[in-house]
Amino acid sequence: MIVIKDEKEYALAEPGAREKINKYISFARQKVPFYRETIAPGASFERYFEVPLTSEESLSKDPLSFVALRDRVVRATTSGGTSGRRKIIFRTKEDLERSVYTVTKIFRGLGVRAGDRIAILQPFDMWNTGHHAMAAFEKIGALSFPVGLSGTDEYVLWLLEKFKCDTVFSTPSRASLLASMGNKLKFIKRVICTGEPILEAHRKAVREAWDAEIFGTYGTEEFDGVAYECEAHQGYHIVDDDLIVEIADPDLRVPTGRKMGLLVMSKINRTGTVLLRYPVGDIAEVDEAPCRCGSKSPRIILLGRVSETLFLYNGLKITINAVEEAIKSALGTLPLYQLVVQGEKDKESLVLVVQHAPSEETRGRILRSILSSLPDLEEAYTMDKSVDLRVILGSSFSSFFITRRGKLPRVVDRRQKS
Repeated sequence: MIVIKDEKEYALAEPGAREKINKYISFARQKVPFYRETIAPGASFERYFEVPLTSEESLSKDPLSFVALRDRVVRATTSGGTSGRRKIIFRTKEDLERSVYTVTKIFRGLGVRAGDRIAILQPFDMWNTGHHAMAAFEKIGALSFPVGLSGTDEYVLWLLEKFKCDTVFSTPSRASLLASMGNKLKFIKRVICTGEPILEAHRKAVREAWDAEIFGTYGTEEFDGVAYECEAHQGYHIVDDDLIVEIADPDLRVPTGRKMGLLVMSKINRTGTVLLRYPVGDIAEVDEAPCRCGSKSPRIILLGRVSETLFLYNGLKITINAVEEAIKSALGTLPLYQLVVQGEKDKESLVLVVQHAPSEETRGRILRSILSSLPDLEEAYTMDKSVDLRVILGSSFSSFFITRRGKLPRVVDRRQKS
């Protein structure tokens, strides 16, 4: 893989790598309709930052325009994306084999070995996650239980206990929910998660109930598996050899010259859907220093999402980071939470659900912290009363809305869309 944080680093890539990438840029321009229009003749990796970023909107609007070898495509998958836009991704047989190879490296890095028993609680429909995981576990020689999303919580717990599964592959919210149901499944060695950010509340629930550790993996439906979290829990080690990672300025869309910025990815050697300079929507830092686990591979440290800003009808802007900081300021930690938005133009309602033992004093402390952190919200709440804000404390997972895919979204927008 290649990590780029500054414009001068494009020319510093090894000659062999530059030649390989230049051939792929030329391939994309010749074979991919979208890049035939957007990549200038003679484009090279030395000036790669001049290639326009590929937008999520373009991929969503015309997914076939990103396919190189249509006659070799064997699978279509979908990504809803954080914004909810549907993006159809096409894979050739060679694409799938390369992705499974990388996912296998991820699971081996997480300690999965032949003979392990793994409950896969990830989707098996048009999302690739479950399919790739099962293929990787087969390569390792582990036994898969491909439950997917169809099994009830009671059935999953029965299966885990009946067959003494030592590994659970799920979202952190689903794993936490299962752990909270009271089963002391101490034979579970690890919980591998993907699909949403891992909070300390997730780790605590799994640790206390099962005496197991949560390890995250990082990837997207557009790029499949990319990286994994080691026992140091200090970022995600990149293991994808075909990946180009750029750290770009979120506004200027060029390399920042710093370790932190917008995460932009390219994956070479793909012959189905081809994506060059594609922002995945994360603000991240790349740390290339050796990890205390001994690995020298660069680590992606996720810092937030670009799109995590809530806009209300009255023009009020609420950033999720500000909400999280206010909760942490009030409680000293960040528990599970969810912000539910509902109402109409004349009166909007914000309901903040926080996992905490019910207490009027705690509820008031959180409310005051939120309002003091967001002066515009405080004015709308206390002065013109155009926004109502309530804090609900709930000690169980039933207090939250959890998606069909087992995710606990931080924002649930229930406003009527005009």
